Amino acid sequence: MVLSGDALTTRASAIGFFVLFPGFILYHTLVAMGMIPAVLGGLFGVVSVLMFIVYCALLPSQLFVLSSATRGYALVTLSFFVYVLLWSAVNYGLTGGSVMQAALVQTVETLVLWLVLFLLGYRVPLDSPRLARAFWIAFVLIAGYLALHVATTGQWMFFARRMIEAEAEVGDSVSTYQGYARSALVLLVFLIAVSERAVVRAALIVVGAFVMFVLGARSELYAFLALSALLLMLWAGMSVKYMLTLLAVVGVLMALVVSQFEALSGSRQLQIFDLSGTSSWLARQNLGQRAVEQILTSPVLGRFGGHIASAEVTGGYAHSMLSAWVNYGLLGFTLYVGLTLSAFAAAAYRLLFLGDRGAGWVFAFSLNFVCLLLMVLAKPVFWPLPALGWGAYANALVASGRERDTSDTRPVETAGHHRDETGQHDAARNLQGRNDNESGTPDLRSSAL
Repeated sequence: MVLSGDALTTRASAIGFFVLFPGFILYHTLVAMGMIPAVLGGLFGVVSVLMFIVYCALLPSQLFVLSSATRGYALVTLSFFVYVLLWSAVNYGLTGGSVMQAALVQTVETLVLWLVLFLLGYRVPLDSPRLARAFWIAFVLIAGYLALHVATTGQWMFFARRMIEAEAEVGDSVSTYQGYARSALVLLVFLIAVSERAVVRAALIVVGAFVMFVLGARSELYAFLALSALLLMLWAGMSVKYMLTLLAVVGVLMALVVSQFEALSGSRQLQIFDLSGTSSWLARQNLGQRAVEQILTSPVLGRFGGHIASAEVTGGYAHSMLSAWVNYGLLGFTLYVGLTLSAFAAAAYRLLFLGDRGAGWVFAFSLNFVCLLLMVLAKPVFWPLPALGWGAYANALVASGRERDTSDTRPVETAGHHRDETGQHDAARNLQGRNDNESGTPDLRSSAL
């Protein structure tokens, strides 16, 4: 069977989506347990590079639909990628030096991840039963393992690297809790989007809150809780069933917190209520203040690589969208924030005012809400997940356009059917001996993965 470029892109996206998110957690846990070697290193970067090569080969088959069916959104996104690359190359060419080289490399790495996640979000088949089944199996395995971890150790935080402390070289190949939380967040958002029953979504939110809490990343945990509350409130306004679901979820979560409050009170996740004494918060405050000073010094152009020049490490950026302004200037900052903000606003309009509960729009709304929230509060421009939200929005636009085209052609076909019905008996007399399927057209559309 020969697959078209479009079908190949869809299949590659489905496989890549599973490997990069639930597969990421399963891989790193197995490495930490010593059950498999770290043959793919940290996995996310290696797989992203492979996906980048695949997408570069398949991109020509996607450009026409991307440019025509996304109302210019995809072109703006790709233009933003080109702008960031040119901006970085020009700054490096004009200034040179080790700082500019490190900043250029960091930007190129980010661009690879952006392009991969954008096309991944654009082509992932949200209606694929097999993909949903694979995600459900992974979710059950992950939630079950974390529940076993809490029950057997009494610890409310899972840190995979602690399992192999003695082997520093292997430990470096195991992800930190931030990588686990990023993958778990996307896993939960996907399952909430493709699930239709209120009780299933309620169970996902309750168990998902447990999973995110145990993984220990505060920003992803509270972003997930904020998203869950927002979705339930939106759906509660449309259905009494969801109103009852909202009350049930709140009740269950409150009961769990109250019953385990003593064990949870000392966890880093609850430090959110008193951040003044935490070293990470104080460090982020200092980095944010430094970014503001660099922006005020050059509000239009920013200071490309300024975070490296000031902190002497590539991780010395502001943990917010201000890092985009510092590195890529006012225009880069505007495009970066505008892509997520416009996608979120458009998806919110579909959900709120048009009552569209399709998986594509729920997925786009959820991802872009989470990304926008974390871009404002906790994540730098080098965090790649917003690109997945941009792709999810393009995916929803294309899917809606196809549905609209299908609905527009249906009345014409029905009318033609009624016109032909009156003469079908006469026509039958003139078609004796002909094959009933002779003039039919085979359906060559590939099945969803």
